[in-house]
Amino acid sequence: MKPLILILLVILLLATFSDHPKVSPYKEKLIEQFYQMAGSSSRSGEAQALRNIDRLFTELGKELGEGQRAQLQRAASSKQELLLFRQRYCIDGDFNPLLFGEPLRKACGIIDSQYDILMRQ
Repeated sequence: MKPLILILLVILLLATFSDHPKVSPYKEKLIEQFYQMAGSSSRSGEAQALRNIDRLFTELGKELGEGQRAQLQRAASSKQELLLFRQRYCIDGDFNPLLFGEPLRKACGIIDSQYDILMRQ
């Protein structure tokens, strides 16, 4: 009975202080990991992977210019576009005049993190 009370106490403390500026980034990362775990175990893994990629591309796009954001949105518009983008720019290494260097590496990393889930079926 004591461990259950202790666990409930910890959950209540976390809920109480979760909006604190020092705790908030960790809470957001934990929630993101939970969503990714839940998405990878769901039956609609492909749709969840596309939503995750779109969300992560949107976050990445906040650091980029308008043309680069449009390129990422076009790539995340469908599974076929995403696979074509991955093949051309991440695997074959074709030059992308809008996305190159670190932004392209980040975009390829995002795709690779969801690729296994995307290709299940």
